[in-house]
Amino acid sequence: MENLNENKSWYSMPTIEAKGKSTDIHIYDEIGVHGITAKSFLEDLRGLKGKDVVVHINSTGGDVFQGQAIYTALKNYSGKVTVKIEGLAASMATIIALAADKVEMTSNSLFMIHSPMCNVFGNKAAMRKQVNALEKVETTMLSVYTAKTNISEDEIEQMMARETWLSAHEALELGFVDEVLGSVKVVARYDLNGFENKTAEQILNTLNIDNLKEKNTMSDDLKAWFDTQITDLKGLIVGKTEEPPVEPVIVAPVIEVPAVEPVSADMEALQAQLNALTEERDSLSQKLSVQKEKSNESKEETKTQFDQMAQRIARLEATPSTTLSENEPTIGAKTSTTPNQWDSMATSIFN
Repeated sequence: MENLNENKSWYSMPTIEAKGKSTDIHIYDEIGVHGITAKSFLEDLRGLKGKDVVVHINSTGGDVFQGQAIYTALKNYSGKVTVKIEGLAASMATIIALAADKVEMTSNSLFMIHSPMCNVFGNKAAMRKQVNALEKVETTMLSVYTAKTNISEDEIEQMMARETWLSAHEALELGFVDEVLGSVKVVARYDLNGFENKTAEQILNTLNIDNLKEKNTMSDDLKAWFDTQITDLKGLIVGKTEEPPVEPVIVAPVIEVPAVEPVSADMEALQAQLNALTEERDSLSQKLSVQKEKSNESKEETKTQFDQMAQRIARLEATPSTTLSENEPTIGAKTSTTPNQWDSMATSIFN
């Protein structure tokens, strides 16, 4: 291993003089971002000369290409490779984990996959170039996941796109790991703000902790042990062990609602009678409207006839006048005129 101080090391591997048939490798930090490259990891792995290895992983991931190189080296390693996920395997750490002949995961660990990410600065051409590179990188990751799980590539791609967090049992069910072990106390803490879609509390909820604690099969000692493990897990993810305050439970008063009596036969008969009367009223109202229209028409006709008679009477009452010439002598003899019928009527009345 390169001679760098502990703060810059993201993995540890014993020297080839280590005794025993297998040796432990610990990847307990971000992969390939602290000065030590995958080249150093590969050189140390080659120095083990085929001895079986157990790779302990508690990592948020790291450099894609460094991780792919480590995956290839472990995949082609001549000895048996066992991976134990202890705490967290996220992003590229999951790719390295799947290089093992057997993948084990402690029950209080998490497994996260997502689409590769990067930072880029430049014009639109540089952006397009980076997008193409990310798509190619994602394709290589997809091939690793599908080969291990036999889940369809489309489904894996959707899980990566939405950043999927899995508990140990969920990862086992989907085929990412081969066995779930008892919990292990880990000490590394990570800042998870770099991931997009999950808060620390949401990640804890993925484990369905409350449902597990309510199992009636637990003894008091087992419940106490379980609470201790949960506290340690919260410390791992959140970095603190503060418990949320317990909200008081408010019991709402019970309000008795009187039962509604069923509708009797008499009520149904009355309702039917009311409906019949309503229909009769509507029918009479319609007939009355028709009669009103006919009455109005009759009134108009009578008024027209009256006006015509009045006009005829006025014409009959009009008396014709005779105009004499100024120099025409007046005839003294009585001129017979046609008697007026109204005058004859008046004479007959008063005589």
